[in-house]
Amino acid sequence: MTTTGTRPGWAALLSRPSTTSVLLFVVAVTAALSFAPDFATRANISSMLGDMLAPAIVLLAASLAMTGGVADLSVGSVLGLGAVVYATVYTASGSWQVGVLAALGTGLLAGLTNGSLALVFGVWPLIATLGMLVAARGLAKVISDGSSVAAYTPELSTALKTTIGPLPVPVLMVLGLALVCSALVRRSRWGTHLRATGGDEVVAARAGIRAGRVRLALFVLTSTAAAVAGCVQVMRTGASAITLGEGTELYVYGALLIAGFRLAGGGHGSPMTAFLSLLSLSIVLNIFRLRGMPLPLGDILLGVTLLGAVSLGWIRQRTQRHSPAPEPEPEARPHAVPA
Repeated sequence: MTTTGTRPGWAALLSRPSTTSVLLFVVAVTAALSFAPDFATRANISSMLGDMLAPAIVLLAASLAMTGGVADLSVGSVLGLGAVVYATVYTASGSWQVGVLAALGTGLLAGLTNGSLALVFGVWPLIATLGMLVAARGLAKVISDGSSVAAYTPELSTALKTTIGPLPVPVLMVLGLALVCSALVRRSRWGTHLRATGGDEVVAARAGIRAGRVRLALFVLTSTAAAVAGCVQVMRTGASAITLGEGTELYVYGALLIAGFRLAGGGHGSPMTAFLSLLSLSIVLNIFRLRGMPLPLGDILLGVTLLGAVSLGWIRQRTQRHSPAPEPEPEARPHAVPA
């Protein structure tokens, strides 16, 4: 008889990131309905989800990058830089298409710089992207001269604020992409290569996967997505605020860590569970706003959430490491062969 080790109920729950994301969402919605009576109004839900659009775009790309072992701390600053570049070029040229191309080029250049520092020069990725965080924020201030840049396009603003009921259509599109990406990561050959790269680069290389190229592409994807998110935010609001993007990296990576990703790469999260975690954080921050609480409390919340998510990931790893292994199958004795 074979005996398999079983983990206690709480350990099994902690080892399933999807359970954690769902529980957090349930708690956040329950708290919102209990302590913020205006939460369930159509106007509030539409506004909250609209504000979540730009971080959700970054989150989707960052979830794929972390699956492949890439964590980019500069996403918030590149988002702000992309927004400033878009608004400045649009104001100068009168063409929003040219502004978008300029922002895409900015994101591409930032991603290539991060990837080259990490993969060619051997700089630890978190240090490389931390340097880009500071550089991109400074460059945005230089370009904008430290002030907001107006870039309002009525038709784009209207399109990005289109809703189905209280739900913004662009957010629903990002949600659909999250579902598609989750399926691809788990069930496609491309997803297998991505997870192999994030799990063990040596093993990936032995399997014929060019991990370096994959990670460079992920650096570029993350930065370009951040620049696109900056464009989208300016299109919605009509201006590029100098503070745009500040704290986005905490917001995004807090959600990713809650969803089961690891900063060192890999993990058991998915773009869909990450989206759900980001929505939960948005709901909690929305409660703060509706209750008229000071905005710095929201920053404290993000910091505490990030620390809690890191601790939760450590608990998951420790739980899995100390779970009892199944006992080996006893060897069968050979039957006697009749003469």
